[in-house]
Order: sequence, then C-alpha cells, then structure tokens
Amino acid sequence: MSTKISIIGAAGTLGSCTAYRLATEGLADELVMFDVNRNMLKSHIMDLQIAVAGLQNVDIREGHAEDLADSDIVINNAGAPWRVVSSRMEKLQENLTIVEEWAEKITTYCPAAVVITSTNPVDPLNLAMHRFSGLDRKKLLGYTLNDSTRFVHFAAQALDVQTTRVKGSVIGEHGDYAVLLFSSLRLDGKPVSVDNAMQADIRSRHRNYLKSAIGLGTGWTSGWASSIGLAAMVSAITAKTGAPIPCSVLLEGEYGFDGICMSVPAELSLDGVRKIIEVELTPDEKNALEESAAYLQGITAQMEKNIKK
Repeated sequence: MSTKISIIGAAGTLGSCTAYRLATEGLADELVMFDVNRNMLKSHIMDLQIAVAGLQNVDIREGHAEDLADSDIVINNAGAPWRVVSSRMEKLQENLTIVEEWAEKITTYCPAAVVITSTNPVDPLNLAMHRFSGLDRKKLLGYTLNDSTRFVHFAAQALDVQTTRVKGSVIGEHGDYAVLLFSSLRLDGKPVSVDNAMQADIRSRHRNYLKSAIGLGTGWTSGWASSIGLAAMVSAITAKTGAPIPCSVLLEGEYGFDGICMSVPAELSLDGVRKIIEVELTPDEKNALEESAAYLQGITAQMEKNIKK
C-alpha cells in the first residue's frame, strides 16, 4: 500500500527537516509540501528530489489545497512568524486562525487522514483542530515526543551514561506543566531510581530548555529533533512499528479527565489512536498530572470563548 503524506508549513526549519527525514527513510511514497513562502518551498523541493535520487522512490512536490486529497497523514507545522516568547501559550491566539484555515481544507479534501499538529501550543491547538474540523478525536494527534527525548537526554547526563541505554516518558501538558515520569525511567531495560536532588535537577533542565534555546535569538526551532520524532509517529501509524508513543490526544475519561488534550502514551495506526495506555502512576505523579490538567482546563476554557466569538 502506498502512503501519501502532506506537510503544511513545509518551507520552515521544522517542516523541511521533517520532509527530509520522511523522504530519506522511505516513509512516504508521495510527499506533498505546502507553504505560503513558495520560493523557499520550491528550493527545498528541488534539493530533496536530488537528495533521495537513487536512495528512495518518493514523489516530492508542491501542493495546493486540493492536493490534500487522499492524504493518509497530514502534518501541520504552520504557525505565525517566529518571535521571542517566554511560553508556548503566548502563540495560541495568533495560531488559532491558521489552524482554523487548514482544518477547513483538511475536512474538505482529506477527512479520513490522520492529522498530526506540531504547531505550538500543541495541546490547545490539537483541541482547536477538533473543534474546527469536527473530525473523530482518534484521528487528531499532537506532537509532544520531544518532551520524552529531552527527559532521556537529561537523565542520561545525570546518570553519566549513554542516552541509548536510557528510556523514559513524559505525559501531561507540552510545556512548563509537563509530568516527567521517573517511575518509567529505565537503564538497560531495568528500573532505575534517582534521588530527589537529581530529580529536581532534571526537572529544572527540562523546564528551562525552551527558554535557553529561544534566548539565543536565532529564530530557533526544534527542527531536527522533531523530525526524528515525527518520523517515529509516522512509522507507528503506518504499522512499521508497534511501540506506544506519547502524543497529545483529546481525553474522554482517560486518566480521569475529559474535554482537554494532553500528552499520554498511545498505540497508533492508520485509523489514528488505536489505544490510549493508562500507565500506573506514583502519588506524586498523579498530583503533578492533576496540576497539569487543571492548567490545561483553564487554557481550554479561555480558548473556547475565543473560538465562539
């Protein structure tokens, strides 16, 4: 079966890095790229076509709205121009309009597609995609995997081991209220405990990562890291892997919450979310997740008011 993937906002760092990863890994047979910056988009397409020559058989081309038709997966990276922010939530209002525009096009041309939103703030914008499109919640995913890979990175540093030996997961809000699951931390496949001081240090590094990167003033985006994670999601969706992946989904009672999107482990398929996995949490992790959910409930309530205006 051939796989058609459409990337919205494909001329930027995140979109172009994602296109490169998907194309060179052979995860798409047809890769359609969309962006308002058409000359930059065309230059990326020209280069990508040469990059995969003799490596993968991928049809890479520019798309217009109608070219969304028959997409199996749509990755939405489109967002307002880069600016310095202290929180991802500062981008919510300006990106709502963009999500609304593309939600209408997706509903018109490829309502059966699995839609991955990577535009920040991911959790409320994934919910907005649901509100604007009316699509089944299982078809709508928010990209949050970088939270887990950063957790692994900082945990490995703290443990003074190679990152390939470490696994761990993060759930909850994609931002300051992320819940680092130290109970999920594994070293060489075995549980590993870290003391309170080390946990606090890892949490601090994790929370301050975005501020440190944006503080460089370079127009930074997590293009390379996100491209790896988005490719992992695509692999899971197309059944090349079966591993659960943390992603933002609309909850309907899972973990005791309803009506908000936040990151939870999920098994994915071409039908979207096949199963939401409810992992056992420690009392501290439950409390942290409740705080995360309460924060998202407040953001969601305000966003809903803006949508109704």
